[in-house]
Amino acid sequence: MPELPEVETLRRALLPLVVNKTCTGLSFYRKDIRFPIPQDTLQEHFSQQVVHEIQRLGKYLLLKVPHGAMLLHLGMSGRVTLNNSMAIQEKHTHAIFQFGAKTCLHFVDPRRFGCILWVPQNGEHPLLDKMGPDPFSPEANAQALKIRARKCKSPIKTFIMDARRITGIGNIYACESLFQAGINPQRQAGRITLAEWDRLLSCVRSTLENSISAGGTTLRDFFDPNGSAGYYAVKLSVYGKEGQPCQKCKTPLSRRLHSGRSTFFCKSCQKK
Repeated sequence: MPELPEVETLRRALLPLVVNKTCTGLSFYRKDIRFPIPQDTLQEHFSQQVVHEIQRLGKYLLLKVPHGAMLLHLGMSGRVTLNNSMAIQEKHTHAIFQFGAKTCLHFVDPRRFGCILWVPQNGEHPLLDKMGPDPFSPEANAQALKIRARKCKSPIKTFIMDARRITGIGNIYACESLFQAGINPQRQAGRITLAEWDRLLSCVRSTLENSISAGGTTLRDFFDPNGSAGYYAVKLSVYGKEGQPCQKCKTPLSRRLHSGRSTFFCKSCQKK
């Protein structure tokens, strides 16, 4: 599943292709993906408009035009590919956006958990209204998150993956960040100290920054607009490495299933 670094990688790759360019064509090949596609609204308000900014909010991309923004979400298997034609190139292409004569962005999503929506100029939308702060924003600080978690009895891993608390941290990067911070993923979020929050946030940011710099995580379903996969997976410390020696203490890494998701950690380094 594409996570925050993959989405940020996509945002940066789209900047020279889309920003300050006019959307000269829109074609849709389904009425819905995860949600109904507001085709008439997008044709009226996005087509023939200049995109002045691409903003990332968690795992959502907002392609902003004067009267609002087109929201893109990759879901579990979505990707955007760059082509020089509006003609469909592969199966599961649900929409094509054209910017200039030979810049055509194909939205491909085999599992159809992604979405293409419209956000009005005021920025209000049900998917965005209750989102927590982005990990890189000033609002995501140790004091603020400690207050948010004050009465929370959920595991810290569950807490940081909850987009209503802090947005954009998926399973892979939650495991990696907690390992780097030396915090047990099962600890109650309300019991994390201010110093631990400070350390954890620092590890979250450095882990995400390293992944963004490397181009995302190598997952089967993720490709950047030029068709290249990310390459950060080779640098992962714990995720997917059950039974392998911990890089810090050589203890075999453990895996635990929680809420249907695999948690990878070191029993020795993450005792607390």
